[in-house]
Amino acid sequence: MEYNVVRLDAATPSEHFQALEEVKEFHTTDLGRGGKDRWTYRLLPESALDIELQRRSVPHSTSFVDSVTFQPCTAHTCQNQDRYSIEEWDLRGGIWRFSAIYDGHCGLDTVDFVHGQLPAMIRTSLQALLNKSQSSAPAPELVSETISRSIRHLDNSIRADLSDLLPCNRLESMSDFELHCLMKQQSRRWATISARCTQGSTIILALSDPQKRNLWVANLGDSQAVLVQEGAGWAGTILNSIHNCDNPVELQRILREHPEERECIWDNRVIGYLAPTRAVGDTWLKVPSTYTRRAFGKHNSNWISPTLVADYARRILSPPYVSNVPDTYHLTLDNDRETYLILCSDGLLDLYGSSGEQSSAQVLANKWAKIIGRSIGHSKKATGNLAFHLLRDAIGGSDVSLVSQNLTLEMDEKWMDDVTILVQRLIG
Repeated sequence: MEYNVVRLDAATPSEHFQALEEVKEFHTTDLGRGGKDRWTYRLLPESALDIELQRRSVPHSTSFVDSVTFQPCTAHTCQNQDRYSIEEWDLRGGIWRFSAIYDGHCGLDTVDFVHGQLPAMIRTSLQALLNKSQSSAPAPELVSETISRSIRHLDNSIRADLSDLLPCNRLESMSDFELHCLMKQQSRRWATISARCTQGSTIILALSDPQKRNLWVANLGDSQAVLVQEGAGWAGTILNSIHNCDNPVELQRILREHPEERECIWDNRVIGYLAPTRAVGDTWLKVPSTYTRRAFGKHNSNWISPTLVADYARRILSPPYVSNVPDTYHLTLDNDRETYLILCSDGLLDLYGSSGEQSSAQVLANKWAKIIGRSIGHSKKATGNLAFHLLRDAIGGSDVSLVSQNLTLEMDEKWMDDVTILVQRLIG
């Protein structure tokens, strides 16, 4: 056998230098995981960091809200599953302001459904309430119930669509062949329903009245709302509790609703699967297990493996396990104090934990308040996008290496959760 031998001239010193120049800005990290795995990232100069972060987070400002939404992983399978709404509603009595973040999980179908439907549902219900009210200022508890009812109704509509196509008693009596024929005949309808039932979305929203006297916040899931006010200094107040198993009250609620079910909470997740304990969608955790075993498990090819289907299905004994009832909060605003509202998906909170900071929620709330205070300064006018300032701090702040790593890591899977931040000017 003959071999062709290729002879290469040795590189000159200048070529060695050029090669080193081309790679000197690349570094590796283990992401704090330990072990042998390393991932490459590009160390950017400080002058380029904000430019790159703006390109990836798409900062946007309206007359009353600054926003960013951020997911640096560019792989198709790592699409940002956060959505948000910023709307002004011209209703009886003046302009109502609505803002919300919807944090999707396990896919885009449910979060896109919530994003597309919920604002109009709340607006229509609020308009009906105002039309019935004797004055332009209905009782705060009626507005709270209007918001809560709209969220519950939206979630119930997903379950209703499932029941209309496939009632539980019919599913239990059908043969595998009959079920297969139904799914084939109703393939397009089933694709929509099954996606919304096996995916989910959390919600955090805010609504303020035309007089800027009242603020309503509703939460379903693990996002966060923080009220920021100027007093002797800038301070943040956490407005909502988090709906996951790290919240002892929420954990006890689920255990109380499912007594003697040792695996209703497993590995700090609902039946070992889901982190948030309240959400729109995730209908398979709200209906009898026969849906999981016979419908979702066998006729949804993009879902989890058959082994996991069987494991989770045997834990579904007394659904629902995930609640669709939001916590609602009403605040009377002080018009003499400059006031801002931060809404953020849980990805923002996670960033501080991943950097080793492990700050409490209240410490973070005060930190964010001070960032906003510094950005506003003595001129009482915000400099730049306030949500962007919070994001820059969260991904590393002045640590050029950490910010570069979070922006440019070469990895085919998400190295951070999606992050969406809204900062609303309430008074000021």
